[in-house]
Amino acid sequence: METTLEDLALDLNTTTTLEGTRFDAVVTDSGVMEVICSNNDEFPIHIAMTDTQILSVTPLFHVKEVQEDKLVELNTLLLQLSPAIPLSSIGLQEGNYILFGAMALNTTFENIVHELEVQAENTLDVLEAVEDLLI
Repeated sequence: METTLEDLALDLNTTTTLEGTRFDAVVTDSGVMEVICSNNDEFPIHIAMTDTQILSVTPLFHVKEVQEDKLVELNTLLLQLSPAIPLSSIGLQEGNYILFGAMALNTTFENIVHELEVQAENTLDVLEAVEDLLI
């Protein structure tokens, strides 16, 4: 049986991790699930399913929010940080810096929960590392 975003949202909404993280998941009209993790309730994670994977994307900030003379320094720092951030990568999409991850469609629910919890924590770590370079 194939899991849908709706099924995943229902399961997430009744889950609490060992660390105490809870989830608030809603599938939007655009067919994307928005997940707010209690360990980081300011930056929702957007989940989409393709034919081959589950994608998780957290918008961080827009390029316009970077101090003009700090853009090269920011990009260098983000490239250096990326390998040290477990289960997440940093990217730039339509002028927005994002934190993202990808999982196989057959990933266990427990792994999905773990990856979302880690991505929420990684978001805070990345933003803390770059905060002096933002406006």
